[in-house]
Amino acid sequence: MSTVKSSIKFSVIIPTFNAEQTISRAIESVLTQSYKNYEIIVVDDASKDKTVELLENKYPSQIHLIKKVMNSGSSITRNLGMDNASGEYIAFLDADDVWHKDKLALLYTILSANPVINLFYHPYTQDNIIDKLLPESITVYKLPFIKLLPANLIATSCAVIKNNPEFRFDPVMRYTEDYDLWLRIGYKYKLYFVSIPLTQIFRPFTSEGGISSNRWKMRKGEMRAYRKLVKLNPLFLFLLPVLWLTSLGKHLVKLIKP
Repeated sequence: MSTVKSSIKFSVIIPTFNAEQTISRAIESVLTQSYKNYEIIVVDDASKDKTVELLENKYPSQIHLIKKVMNSGSSITRNLGMDNASGEYIAFLDADDVWHKDKLALLYTILSANPVINLFYHPYTQDNIIDKLLPESITVYKLPFIKLLPANLIATSCAVIKNNPEFRFDPVMRYTEDYDLWLRIGYKYKLYFVSIPLTQIFRPFTSEGGISSNRWKMRKGEMRAYRKLVKLNPLFLFLLPVLWLTSLGKHLVKLIKP
């Protein structure tokens, strides 16, 4: 795709914590986007390594750097970035992931044709995405809310949402806070996606070192997200036992087959 100029502006939110080894790779994947109407907001969650020093020296004008003095987790960190966003849409990128160079151009094409979209996502891959050719024809699908209930299908680095003050991560949640937000948005609005990987992740979600490596806390976070559905509609109270049992079942399966 060639470089595109348009009126849609994306705010790219990148939370960081001790990410000096990977943050440049993530930022460069945004700076090399064929679509240029974006801002990069990096929120450092009180890193103890040289992340802030690297960012200040290497990207003094390309990014808006917000430096927190106290570590508070990804929910508050991302929310702070969103509070400072000026774009019509917010695109999330984790500090150890990268995007396909035409991701924002493709998003512009889809979102400009479908302004009703509040949450859009795509799959990820662990394969090299730099030289991957995108198909000429792309189909946009709707995801029924009920299909989001069994499991979180949306990786944070693959999600784009409208810049809406109502769309915020729950600051109390430190695990599966993204799933909680997708459920809240998805209950009220339709979800859309394409089946084309546009994000490359370098670390599996349950690998050592990532926040999702604590499987039981992740599972409890998922069950808490289910419990919060009752606030959206009291009828979810009747579905809650099934969702909790399904969540526990998944946890037992992973214990047996790590």
